[in-house]
Amino acid sequence: MREKIVASAARRLIVMVDERKLVDRLGTTLLPVEIVAFGWRSTLARLERAGYQPSLRGGAERPFVTDNGNLIADCATGAIEEPRALEAGLRAVIGVIDTGLFLGFAPRVVVASARGIEILER
Repeated sequence: MREKIVASAARRLIVMVDERKLVDRLGTTLLPVEIVAFGWRSTLARLERAGYQPSLRGGAERPFVTDNGNLIADCATGAIEEPRALEAGLRAVIGVIDTGLFLGFAPRVVVASARGIEILER
């Protein structure tokens, strides 16, 4: 969530990634979903019932805690055909704070690889 707050406050956003972040289709990797720590088991159950196949990052014994004191549910969403609809569905689940989808944030992305730098534009 912090990354989105910073990105939305920026006058100019430059996203830099390495080639491992590039995928042919959204949903081929787990989607991080930030959830409230209080009642996390209930939130995971709601995500499960909604079909998002969540798992608590770090596990129940040693969960990963974000800078905001929240937890991360890694969700196996499958191929994401409609990212905006998926994000809306996830955010409608009580206990969900935000998703790892950065829709509409970056008109330009700088990708670094062993072959050099490539700039992708929307």
